[in-house]
Amino acid sequence: MQVIKWFQDASWEQKVLLGSSLYILQAAWNTRDESWNVSLYTNENLPLFEGKRVNISIDLLAQVTDINKPAGYLMVVPIAKEKGVEVITRDNMGTEVELIYIGNDEIL
Repeated sequence: MQVIKWFQDASWEQKVLLGSSLYILQAAWNTRDESWNVSLYTNENLPLFEGKRVNISIDLLAQVTDINKPAGYLMVVPIAKEKGVEVITRDNMGTEVELIYIGNDEIL
């Protein structure tokens, strides 16, 4: 399991290694509906998905059919010691919830 670094800025971009390939991950806070939206591109800047709303325990890669997609799961999971974190907010990414990548080779 790999924890993806989450920045505190309202909008950011970074390169991430998922499995054995490099990807471009973008995130932006949507003030209208108070949610994070993310986009994932290949290292060649080809979109795998764009503007997906982030929800807890929902695989962002589930609907991606592109052959260049990472072989695994990309999702937000709760990490807070308090139980019951069900909502992603502007400020709880990286403290109460984290974006993680789990490669298919890590699944039993």
